[in-house]
Amino acid sequence: MPVFLDPPLTRREYAYLTISGLGRPGIGRHEEITSALDLKPSNSWNVGDVNPRNGKPRQSMRWELHSGLDDTHPLREHIDSLLLMLGTREQSLRALWVDYDLILQCVGYYPPMSHGAHFDRELVRQTANLGLALDLDFYFVAEPEN
Repeated sequence: MPVFLDPPLTRREYAYLTISGLGRPGIGRHEEITSALDLKPSNSWNVGDVNPRNGKPRQSMRWELHSGLDDTHPLREHIDSLLLMLGTREQSLRALWVDYDLILQCVGYYPPMSHGAHFDRELVRQTANLGLALDLDFYFVAEPEN
């Protein structure tokens, strides 16, 4: 009788930009971020919009831009894709960082073993010039169904 093994776990990685916060009075709406950056968000909401997950009003505005790649691409490719989209918008991003949190969200799901991340000097320089904070969320998944 053949033995069927679960497929090996594969790494899944992605990154996206979030801009969030209350902003300045009368300005803290996701439409203002869209206009300032001349980019359509992948996802967005305003203060008071109903969260479909829990039915409660949102407490802050959020604007997201995804890399456009699926989670089988390496994390660095997601980051490079985002930096390419954002690189020509440095001045606009700098104007936003006064009133909003600009975060490069990096997410990874990995088989249970050691994992590390390396950000070279150029990547750190680029994210700093754009005023982006880095948030690294790495998860180790032991079972294929998780």
